[in-house]
Amino acid sequence: MEDLFNQYLIIGLGNPGQKYKDTRHNIGFKLIDTLLDSNSMSNKFKSLYSKIEINKNSIHIVKPQTFMNESGVAVNEITKFFKIKQENIIVVYDDLDLPIGNLKIKIGGGSAGHNGIKSIEKYIETEKIIKIRIGIGKPVNKAQINSHVLSKFTHNENILLKPILQKFEKIIEDIILEGISFAMNKFNSKIQ
Repeated sequence: MEDLFNQYLIIGLGNPGQKYKDTRHNIGFKLIDTLLDSNSMSNKFKSLYSKIEINKNSIHIVKPQTFMNESGVAVNEITKFFKIKQENIIVVYDDLDLPIGNLKIKIGGGSAGHNGIKSIEKYIETEKIIKIRIGIGKPVNKAQINSHVLSKFTHNENILLKPILQKFEKIIEDIILEGISFAMNKFNSKIQ
């Protein structure tokens, strides 16, 4: 058996069920779907789970099925089972503070009010995890935030998201093979 270099965990945040498919809050799920066929995922660790390899690195990919506000339950289960190092955890999720078509890769930081990240923080230390925040835009009126995150992207917004969806696999490969600093310098802006 060949030795693997490292184990990574990629978590796409979202809510399970058809009702939430293609909503802004489920952009993490949508990006995971660009990495693999969701039919190839099995139910494990309170998540839809799959495993791939990138250049001898073992990559565990999950879409927690616990609903956004309880994502930490699933993340805790899988990180303990595989003993994944904090710095090898990548969380992909929606961000109200970034315009649509923008992404930001960073290490650590707070939740910025994101309930999925808050839930993960309850179970694991997050100062070393890699976060990929995907801009979903912000409504003018704060009272509309809940309906905004649960709404679907418009046709024009999907056009703005397309470059991120097309390059997501490359973003993940660069983080794993070239390092986080390289990926941040290359992708932390609007992707063309």
